[in-house]
Amino acid sequence: MNPDTPLSASKPYRVQVTRNIVYGAGDIGLHNGHERTQRDLKLDLYQPVLEAQARSLPALILAFGGAFHRGSKEDDTYGDIPHRNNSVAWYCHEFARRGYVACSIDYRLVPEDPLPGATPVVADAGRIPRSRVDMVREIMGLPKASDDLLWRGIEAASDDMAVAVRYVKGRAKEWGVDPDRLAIGGFSAGARTALNVALGEREPVAAVVALSGYMDPEDMERHTAVGSSFPALLFISAEHDLDYVASHTPGTVKRLRELGLQCEHIHVPEATHFYPANAPATHEFHGMTTVEEGMAAFLARTLKG
Repeated sequence: MNPDTPLSASKPYRVQVTRNIVYGAGDIGLHNGHERTQRDLKLDLYQPVLEAQARSLPALILAFGGAFHRGSKEDDTYGDIPHRNNSVAWYCHEFARRGYVACSIDYRLVPEDPLPGATPVVADAGRIPRSRVDMVREIMGLPKASDDLLWRGIEAASDDMAVAVRYVKGRAKEWGVDPDRLAIGGFSAGARTALNVALGEREPVAAVVALSGYMDPEDMERHTAVGSSFPALLFISAEHDLDYVASHTPGTVKRLRELGLQCEHIHVPEATHFYPANAPATHEFHGMTTVEEGMAAFLARTLKG
């Protein structure tokens, strides 16, 4: 699947892309004598081309996957077809075709040795799942990361996405966005980051789309114990997903509902962690769908207007 496929009835708009908009800055290490500096944080903006100026479009901010170690706002695909995911940039383009203002965001990664801010979302660094991280570091030729280094990368990613949310809301009038109809999400590490931002950082958003996302059960209990207003949540997971995603997602959805949150689940049968947007899937309430169409239906229900 690619952005040049013919327009369909459900995707009537052509798309204008503005790349490398600086939305903030983040502290990183230079690895030469432990010097530190800041680097720009950037996003790519995908806007539907409309006949008249937009006033109140829904917005979608997505963060890429890559075990907090690799990937980019332009490309986080991995694997061989049929076990290959579409990039978050692809999703942004396709949702802009549906009439959303979509942003694919950059964020700091663990190898950059980032410093997080003062809003921790993960209480115990020793409980962070490491199976995928350790594999990716081995592929990249890196030694095993300390718990603290991995924790700081996850916290920095959360800080960065929270800044991106505030930045987009600050540009709402300019970009024709309804700030009350803003959803966040991502794939894998990006999905975990979106959950951390919505539940941990308590950044006000209307919905979260978590493609193979995860949150530690103890962190989830701690975050949901504070306040009473939470976004609608969509969890998408595959039959052969990462071990901690596949095993925890059903219980996470069940527990969030017990806590009073609006939460939905889409299951992708026979798929690995890397599934395409057109993969056949089953919504627990609405039946057969695909990954992309399930996302679109969820956002249409939760971002009404």
